[in-house]
Amino acid sequence: MPNAASANRRRSERKDVAKTFVLFVDTEREKIANSAFAIDLSSLGARIRATVMLVPGQLVTIVPREGSEQAIPSRVVWVGATGSPRSGEAGIAFLEPLTAAPE
Repeated sequence: MPNAASANRRRSERKDVAKTFVLFVDTEREKIANSAFAIDLSSLGARIRATVMLVPGQLVTIVPREGSEQAIPSRVVWVGATGSPRSGEAGIAFLEPLTAAPE
């Protein structure tokens, strides 16, 4: 069972969000656009829900649908196991921290 210290080990505060965005997945031949949904967000990364198959270490680019049109180069850190409560979710690390605080 996680204790309070392990629950607060994050390097950046996360905020719950409900935002859709376009997720460009880098493949060997091209970038493929997919719709995705952010569950939580910090200046260093996000937890997302997507229907596309992602792999840890894979490069992706996030483009918000509203507000800033800034493309955010990122890397997949973890992917929820099939059949687990995190199935369809992934952890994304931004290659450079966001300068504006997440809304």
